[in-house]
Amino acid sequence: MIQHVAFEAPGAITKWAQLHNYPLEVIRIFAEQPLPPAAAVDFLVVLGGPMSANDPEEWLVQERALIKAVVADNKPMFGICLGAQQLAKAFHAQIVSTPKEVGWGKIQTTTLGQERLQIAPQYEILHWHGEGFTLPENGQRLFASQFWKNQGFCLKRALGLQFHLETTKETLQGVVANDAAFVQGSVLNQDATQIALQVPPVKNQQLLFTLLDALVTPK
Repeated sequence: MIQHVAFEAPGAITKWAQLHNYPLEVIRIFAEQPLPPAAAVDFLVVLGGPMSANDPEEWLVQERALIKAVVADNKPMFGICLGAQQLAKAFHAQIVSTPKEVGWGKIQTTTLGQERLQIAPQYEILHWHGEGFTLPENGQRLFASQFWKNQGFCLKRALGLQFHLETTKETLQGVVANDAAFVQGSVLNQDATQIALQVPPVKNQQLLFTLLDALVTPK
């Protein structure tokens, strides 16, 4: 798992790994820990962060190369927010400005997502972004919102989500405390206090676990 900043933590993904007795190694970019070689990765998870996938830093380029190698090897990969944008960009999609979605809002599951994953048609989830991805070639859209249609996609054994299912009650407080200034201007019209008071729905964790399980054992 690649963690870009301290306050965007693995959250419920850690619980999923523990339930399956999967060893979990966290690479902390903010502590200047090096990326692993693709050959050492069984399942790559890339978390979010306030930086842009369009930034010129060399580590972002190296991270995309790792993602591309893992996906090309048909290994599972799961990207969240920045991680999803890195996945999309690794396969030649564009990272573009979007309506600023920060706070709790609805996402809709596409017909493909409902049929393939047997999941609900709609969820109330945490958004935290001002950029988004276009669909890469051969990417299939799984989720959309009122304000930006590309909220989630699959590509081979990789899955990218613009939104945050990993959020727990505890990790939510860290995100709001460290990035409250980013809330201003959101089309969801919530302030930092309102966002922090929302308890992440149980069905969000259930959806997260369903998606992770599907990546490990594709049908």
